[in-house]
Amino acid sequence: MTTPIPRQRRPYRFAAMAVQCTWCRARPGELCTNQRGTQDRRRDVHSARQIDWLKVLSTRCPERICQAAPNQPCTLAPDVHHARTTAAHTPTVTP
Repeated sequence: MTTPIPRQRRPYRFAAMAVQCTWCRARPGELCTNQRGTQDRRRDVHSARQIDWLKVLSTRCPERICQAAPNQPCTLAPDVHHARTTAAHTPTVTP
C-alpha cells in the first residue's frame, strides 16, 4: 500500500495543490511560485498543475483498499494516494 500525500492541517487554498507543479516544481501542499521561485502565486496555480490535478481526479484509485471512483476523493485519506497520481500519468496502450 502506498501512503497518501501528506496534508497540512487546514485545507489547501487550491485543490490542485495536492499534486506537484510540473512548471515551477512546487511540492504538494506548497503554493506555485514565479519563474525565479522568489514569490508565491496567491491568486491561482499554474495551468499545468491544474491540468495534472484534473487527470489525477479523473482516474480511478488503484489502491486495493480504496478504489475511489473517478471524480471522487480517495476514501481512506484526506488527499489522493500516490498510486492514483502515478496511474494518472502512466500512458495507456490501446490495441
